Amino acid sequence: ILFFQTTFTGLVVYPPPPAKGGISVTEEDLYRLDEGEFLNDVIIDFYLKFLVSEKLQKEDTDRTYIFSSFFFKHLTQEEWRAVLDDENVPMPERRHSRVKTWTRHVDLFQKDFIFVPINMSAHWFLAVICFPGRQNQDVEEQHSGCMDLPPVCEGGLKYLWSDQDICPPNPMSLFYRGSPDYTDINSSTQDNMATFENTINTGSVKLSCVLRPCILIMDSLGHYRSSVVKTLQEYLEVEWRTKKGTLRTFQQGAMEGYCPSVPQQDNFSDCGVYLLQYVESFFESPLQSFLAPMDLSHWFPQKVVKKKRYEIRKLILKMHKQQKTCKSFQVI
Repeated sequence: ILFFQTTFTGLVVYPPPPAKGGISVTEEDLYRLDEGEFLNDVIIDFYLKFLVSEKLQKEDTDRTYIFSSFFFKHLTQEEWRAVLDDENVPMPERRHSRVKTWTRHVDLFQKDFIFVPINMSAHWFLAVICFPGRQNQDVEEQHSGCMDLPPVCEGGLKYLWSDQDICPPNPMSLFYRGSPDYTDINSSTQDNMATFENTINTGSVKLSCVLRPCILIMDSLGHYRSSVVKTLQEYLEVEWRTKKGTLRTFQQGAMEGYCPSVPQQDNFSDCGVYLLQYVESFFESPLQSFLAPMDLSHWFPQKVVKKKRYEIRKLILKMHKQQKTCKSFQVI
């Protein structure tokens, strides 16, 4: 019997040296961008790292964290032979012990958004942990002044408690930079919704954005995944105790899990592509409220996803050409 070892040429490392933590993309990975193929972890991690580096400004990057595609797999791996992984240790702590070193240089509770790409049963979907450092019981209600905005704007982002579409000016600055136009809401949610709906018809809109701790599950097959929400809630509880030295629950209404209505795949192979587009759209057309129900079904048109494979392939080959040129200069 003859065994042939196939080697695949490395195409690109991103970010390139001397930066640390670069993702190495090979020819084999590039094949995963062919139509009908499933994206692998390398393509997922590569493009997510690219989005953070290229789509966000520095201050926005500091408030965003993206886990590797291997994080959730390690967190939930059943067969784990670590010393602490025994029956005498509660399951949440056993899970946390498997990934405790992943955040040794980062405080998740200083982040506004934590993105967790997940692959279960050969299907990719996205979990977004929003405002993990906030606590609902400490939230204070604040009101901003009114801003003159057109009540309806073509292509505008839908405010999730309203039937109206509006275009807030420079949504990235409103969303990521702590604009005073935000409102944190607890028991008076309905009053604020009514205030919003009363002002929107006048063309003078009060931007009362709801920043509540929550976990969003974005699945291109429409599944909710309550077990995933619970696992992440338990992970955050142990992480808080480990980092802060105090007890805090992320369950019992402290951090709700929602499943927004998001654009759905129309085939059996594009789940990874949709995951990437969810993150990219989150950066480009950020949410203005974090209360259910969340209708993001028109977040982006299907044609955007259909050309995503081509765009990522083109990006990788462009980087390959640039890095190959740089190596040639170094040799000379």
